[in-house]
Amino acid sequence: MPSALFTCQYCGRDMEKRNLWPHLRNVHKRSEEEVQQIREKINRESGKAKISCPSCEDLFFMTYEEFANHCRVTHSEDESGGRPQDYSLVQLRFNDEKEYEKWLNEKCETTCTSLYIARTITIGDKKYQYLQCTRAGLRASKATKNVGVSRKENVHCSCFLATEFNADGSVSVKGCFGHVGHDIDPALLRLSNQQKQYLRMLLEEHSFDYIIKRLRREDPTKSTKLSFIVKQDLWSIIEKYNMKPGYRHEDDVESVALRYNEKNPDDGIRVFRPPIDRKGNELLVVVITPTMLEWLKKYSSRGITLDDTFHTTRYSARLATLMVADERDRGLPGAFLLSGTMTASDVERMFLEIQSLYPEFEPKKIVTDEAPCFYNGFKAVFPEAKTSLHYCRFHILQTWKRNCKDLVEASIRPTILSAMQALLAETRLEVFEQRFAEILALLRTKGQMKMVDYLEKNYLGRCPTWASFSNKGAVMDTSMISERFHLRIKEEFLHRNAHSRIDGILDLLIRSVEEISEAVEVKERRRFVNIAFRVQETHKRHKRAVEVYKAEMVTVMNENKWRVHNRDGTKSYDVTWEGECQCDSQRNTHCMQCGVCAYSWTCTCLDNRAGISCAHRHAAKMVQMAVSDVQEAADQPPCSSGIEEQGPSEFHVEEVTTEAQRLKEACYHELSAIKQIQALTQANALAFAKLGTSEALQALKEIRAYEELASDIQMFPSSSLVPRPEMAQPGAKRKLSTISLWERAKLRKPKIPKEDDESFRKEVQTMKDLLPFTMAFLVEATDGLSSHKEAVA
Repeated sequence: MPSALFTCQYCGRDMEKRNLWPHLRNVHKRSEEEVQQIREKINRESGKAKISCPSCEDLFFMTYEEFANHCRVTHSEDESGGRPQDYSLVQLRFNDEKEYEKWLNEKCETTCTSLYIARTITIGDKKYQYLQCTRAGLRASKATKNVGVSRKENVHCSCFLATEFNADGSVSVKGCFGHVGHDIDPALLRLSNQQKQYLRMLLEEHSFDYIIKRLRREDPTKSTKLSFIVKQDLWSIIEKYNMKPGYRHEDDVESVALRYNEKNPDDGIRVFRPPIDRKGNELLVVVITPTMLEWLKKYSSRGITLDDTFHTTRYSARLATLMVADERDRGLPGAFLLSGTMTASDVERMFLEIQSLYPEFEPKKIVTDEAPCFYNGFKAVFPEAKTSLHYCRFHILQTWKRNCKDLVEASIRPTILSAMQALLAETRLEVFEQRFAEILALLRTKGQMKMVDYLEKNYLGRCPTWASFSNKGAVMDTSMISERFHLRIKEEFLHRNAHSRIDGILDLLIRSVEEISEAVEVKERRRFVNIAFRVQETHKRHKRAVEVYKAEMVTVMNENKWRVHNRDGTKSYDVTWEGECQCDSQRNTHCMQCGVCAYSWTCTCLDNRAGISCAHRHAAKMVQMAVSDVQEAADQPPCSSGIEEQGPSEFHVEEVTTEAQRLKEACYHELSAIKQIQALTQANALAFAKLGTSEALQALKEIRAYEELASDIQMFPSSSLVPRPEMAQPGAKRKLSTISLWERAKLRKPKIPKEDDESFRKEVQTMKDLLPFTMAFLVEATDGLSSHKEAVA
């Protein structure tokens, strides 16, 4: 069917409509406004007016300008959603595009308007944009599952804006910001570019829950779109600006492969083997960053712990972390292993990487759960190492509890569990043998042969691998530092999200190492010694010793041995000083008040956790210090000139800062000052907003004017995005030199004893039920232990 022909009113030629408009512009040199007027005239004469008024029936208009004039005359008294509307036409001209965007953002915010670009036309060196209200239009949903509700209420709305971008950079606008046919609801608006940038800034530093609570707290009147933000909106911002941690590709496996191929030494991705299916089988990733390697070289000789955890990625893979302990016994990650199978060969691959980086790797102890893959993988790489295996005491106890529930009668179960828990903490070999024999004798007497067979088959033959008597002086007796690190990863970084991408969890692990390193440095430079967990526990026991154990309750056995009695004299504990410890003189877990060290003092009580000194050791140490002070006072010659004043300690710090570091420190100093000013400005603005007076409004306008002046200073244009650090070119970032730390003064803090009388915690329950049994059972059970006694001796 041939198209209709239209006659040019200037030259009389007939042509199709699609050719008429270029003909008018190019041949007759008509302006865009004149062409638009001719278009409207032809459409009106042909009866093709398409813009309808939602409040008036069978009333159509050719242009939005006519529609807006109709609303101004007919619906000026109407209110849209309880808000009066201004249907007057706005016609302005701006010097540049930036001035236009600033005005448009303010206008949309004050009128609760959201616009979208309906049509863009480019003619020569000019560009025309036609913007319409987002609440108007037709939306045909194609969804079959997640069918949503459209925010569009009517086909047309009187709100529009016609924009002309000129060649000289100026911008001309003509439009109307009054709405008709729908309510005014900020919850249904689109996010402006300024709001998106604000959310992007918040997402760089805060979690979803914090951002949502903060936005709703900042705008209690719910007058902006930010008050109605949900997690889905934040995910959209992350998608828009590629803010996913470690994101390189839509496929997370391909994303990890791309990052691995970058060979960035700071990432520390040593091995990557992609999975063969969606379940994550054959997946293998080994991560050892330069910081982790430094920790391995510095602390691994004391001992390591290795444990794994589930539910960190969308695949059925497990994350294993090799941990070391620093001078204050704080857990530090030494290597990460992400595996879909977690077999001995996978663990062997991790230790092969450690061997290639640090051939002298030979820890004194390796603490794991009862999974054999960890130790087998270690011995496959280091067969000649003298590293001894010790199973985690916590995991052993949990296993015993589960089996007691199935194999032991409920009536004697508490007695058995209490005795087994005391057995795990026993450090004396002869007492350990007696306790183990008594437990087996009691179980036989009560007819619990299944539990007897279980203990004899699984634990009797390998006592040195789990008993405390073979782990004296070790820095670890459980794998809790690995457990705590995994818990922190899941809560602080993953926020209990078990559906993470592989590239995301890898990026979080890599960043967590740097965050831990910075946190340790800050605590040391601020001298927050008590923040270390074991130091805190040691100081609690010192306080208990001061309150409970008086000097007369401690008996000196010899030069290096003391006996501490309880209050009623029914129990006593032997405390022994084994000699000088190997701890660092400045950074250690010594008690800050009496100086006792858990690695050089031993006690026969059951409170013998690794790196923590029990109350009896503190009591013996204080008696030793009191005797030493008396001897020193007796040996000191009399001094007639009084007490000699001690001069202040002199410290020498070598300045090793570079020009780049000084500039960077100056920049961050200014940044800190700016943030303080912003916080004060925000507090003042909030106070003015709560007043709700005209003077407060004027003050807020002045604050906003100054903020806009500051926002004009930009490093990047507003249309571009600041590049993310991990999306930059491959290669390590140049590091700055480190500032030397001040040496800690070797001054002993005064000891102030406290007079508060609090009862000491109850001792471990004695095995009263075990005394009546005959010696025949003891001899029978002890026979199985005799060979192990000789081996340990």
